Amino acid sequence: MQKYLTVVSAVLSDAKRNEIIEKNPARMIDLPDTARRVQPIPTDAETHRFLDVLANEEDPYKTFYALAIYTGCRRGELCALKWDDLIMNGDECVLTVGRSRSSVPGKGVVEGTTKNGQSRTIYISEEMTTVLRCYCYYKMYEAQEGGFEMSDYVFTNKYGELMHPDTFSRHLRRLYDENGFPREFHLHTLRHYFVSTMLHNGVDKQTVAELAGHGDTGFLERTYCHPQLQLKREAASRYTRTMFDFSDRDSVSA
Repeated sequence: MQKYLTVVSAVLSDAKRNEIIEKNPARMIDLPDTARRVQPIPTDAETHRFLDVLANEEDPYKTFYALAIYTGCRRGELCALKWDDLIMNGDECVLTVGRSRSSVPGKGVVEGTTKNGQSRTIYISEEMTTVLRCYCYYKMYEAQEGGFEMSDYVFTNKYGELMHPDTFSRHLRRLYDENGFPREFHLHTLRHYFVSTMLHNGVDKQTVAELAGHGDTGFLERTYCHPQLQLKREAASRYTRTMFDFSDRDSVSA
């Protein structure tokens, strides 16, 4: 029975991550003798190495994953982005996230509202704006060379056609495997990094919740308190070593 419940919980978790269901009912019960799975969050070193890997990737994957790290947007939200959602003003850009495209069993890919049903705006800095502008020029050139009209959507294949959301997940899985990243990493891991980094750098929970598209701070407090607690443990450990490690003092006094 326990093995069965574990499998069901994993399936429901994948369904929630892919935005097929809004909530995972398995999270409302505790499995016997089973610890709650901790969300995998990359270290800064792992993220920097991943960005180095992305530098050699082809568009649209490179821009898609870079934007996922930079904005914390969900997969479906990025797949539904249109060029009209990007308002560029000089070296800066404001992104409006108001739709989501998700794969629904029996219905195919369906476009609707965001997970919480609300739109949100995200400020894009100069560096990421440059990436988006270059990508836009590339898609314009691609359409001109291919003899087709450029799509209203941001992330399309080389023929200007919308890509299935699962394509980005599968491609990233191969990218992780080929470059030795943990098997626990997935597309949503990039979102986890965004949220945890914001919190660790002192951004208030309400602002992070709004940027990530959460209705309130409750989810952040339940899900992301453990990385902050770990940092506090490490800080206490370092302080203890400094205060109570007498080995260096003994050598000096001798």
